Amino acid sequence: MDLTPQLQAFVRSVRAGSFSAAAREAGTTPSAFSKQVARLEQKLGVPLVVRTGQGLQPTPEGEALFERVQRALDDITDACEEASRATGPRGVVRISAPVELGHAWLVPRLPALHRAHPQIAVELGLADRFVDLQAEQFDLALRVGGEGDGRLVQRRIGRLRRCVCATPGYLKSHGVPRTPEALTRHVLLAILRGGRRVPWELPGGARLVPQGPLAADSNEALRQLALAGVGIAWLPDVTIAADVKRGALRLLFADEPEPGLPIHLVFPQGRLLAPRVRAVVDFLADAARTSMAA
Repeated sequence: MDLTPQLQAFVRSVRAGSFSAAAREAGTTPSAFSKQVARLEQKLGVPLVVRTGQGLQPTPEGEALFERVQRALDDITDACEEASRATGPRGVVRISAPVELGHAWLVPRLPALHRAHPQIAVELGLADRFVDLQAEQFDLALRVGGEGDGRLVQRRIGRLRRCVCATPGYLKSHGVPRTPEALTRHVLLAILRGGRRVPWELPGGARLVPQGPLAADSNEALRQLALAGVGIAWLPDVTIAADVKRGALRLLFADEPEPGLPIHLVFPQGRLLAPRVRAVVDFLADAARTSMAA
């Protein structure tokens, strides 16, 4: 008996966590997946999945079947995709990223990605919120810090560190602060979060709540104020990397960088990545090696 359609529906449903999520991925209806799995259960004579408040969960028999069948299906998919790779990766890749990290780091690398893979079309979604990749049909996401998600593979590509910086002109006029304590005698540009000023995390474990006359909830706004020579800012390294490289901004306390937060590329686990997605993941990981802090 040919169980392939039922086995495929079963594996996709367990991977996705629900019949609804599997149906969205496949462009069909939840009932179609539910009926296929029910037919498989009837033919095998054992229950394979149960619905819970956390979604679809495999029974012990279902878990054992899932582990073996997913490997077999992945091997088949791998063989088919190997046969098609002679034409190169192609198709649409949907990427999610935080707004400012997307603008500062990801967007400037898209032209090079297009030159390297002209058959790949990128659809970029920038949002400062948690994005459910499967529910919103994204292929991968760029994420900073945060807890791991068991449904996703996390590939670390760098760290996001905040740096204290100012223009050479400001430092010439107001002096160079040599210690974190000396910052209190300077004009400090505050970052707002939820309407409150965010404490700066400084070398030696010092914390400072900036009380200067200017504050904003946008790193880009603070970058522009810093470039205007208004005061000293505490900004992500990727936001000011080009300004530091051309000498427009100077880093303070550069010998004692903060630990920072890990930056990951995340994508669904448990299945072979399509060549178009793998190509984008590998390209961005390679780009990060020369443009992000380790």
